Amino acid sequence: MAQRDRVSTDSISDKLAAFLDAVCRFLLVVGGLAALAGIAFVIYNYNAGSGSPALEAQAKQNITNFGHLALLGLTAVALAVTYLQWGEEVLGPLLIIAWAAFFFSPMYLPSIMGSPPMNAAGQNALDALQKASIPLGVIGLIDVILDVINRVKVSVREGSRADQLKYGKGVKEEKDIRNVILGKCWQLPYCRKFVRERCPIYHAHRTCWKERVGCMCDESVIRHAMEGRIIPSDSNAAAKLIPKDTKLTAEQKAERCRQCVIFNEHQKHKYKVAMPVAIGGMAGIYVLFHQPLAEGVQGAIADIDKLVGRATLRQDQQTSQSSGDLARTGLGGGDVAFNEVILVALLLVVLAYIIRLIEYMFFKAKV
Repeated sequence: MAQRDRVSTDSISDKLAAFLDAVCRFLLVVGGLAALAGIAFVIYNYNAGSGSPALEAQAKQNITNFGHLALLGLTAVALAVTYLQWGEEVLGPLLIIAWAAFFFSPMYLPSIMGSPPMNAAGQNALDALQKASIPLGVIGLIDVILDVINRVKVSVREGSRADQLKYGKGVKEEKDIRNVILGKCWQLPYCRKFVRERCPIYHAHRTCWKERVGCMCDESVIRHAMEGRIIPSDSNAAAKLIPKDTKLTAEQKAERCRQCVIFNEHQKHKYKVAMPVAIGGMAGIYVLFHQPLAEGVQGAIADIDKLVGRATLRQDQQTSQSSGDLARTGLGGGDVAFNEVILVALLLVVLAYIIRLIEYMFFKAKV
């Protein structure tokens, strides 16, 4: 009966996954078409109705309607891509890049269109593109945060992949000893009691990864334990009994450590300590250096706008108009909320890559 219930549950899960996959693919196509149509018509109405109040009013209404269409389309695309490509490391950053391309359109769109907005409809078009891009930025940022949380949970629980371990793979945790954070090898849960009591490293109060020899990788340690070899309690005398393998190079011994379950547990401890330090450090940077960072973001946006202006040969009048757009939208201007969002998003992305660097150091390079 239990087997039948499990099969039935698995079948329902598979059907639900297939249904959600089909829905998301549908949303991706329909949302993509809607977004393209909405964005195209918003841009088409950029300078529409100049010189005619009635036509300008109609253009503003068209921009509002098609702006909503673009907003719904981009939301559908972002959600569909997130479901279909969940787990891809570049998912969140790519969505944030797409958001930035639309949100910073006041910097470059006037140059592409050949002139700054001629009326209120053009200003509304720039606003509509920015508003339509918000779901991309929000969902992209959420993807980055969830990816970081998921990676942290997996790394804390598993550390290095099990198939990368050679020594001690499959060994069960011992229950007679506490798992001391950043403890020595004999304070970790995979140190076996019957070996520990006769291990010279334990009695010398040293660690196997420092000595480059241990119970998981050197048969002499196990053989002496099986023979009941007596180890003196004096740490100096016990240290003299630690096996010395002269056949292997220092790098070969280090590689043995990298493939050992006990050393991997030690690396997990390093990771658990490094994570709060990284997060706290980033929070401290935000608090202590908030003002210069905010000014740096504002200045960088203004510099990018100037660079785009030079690259597109934007005229002085257009540059002046664009500067007005920047002040109005907060791009490099005084919009505190916008600058804060940009600053926080940048710090979160930096934190995500710092966490990946920490993972590389402790679970791949294993320093």
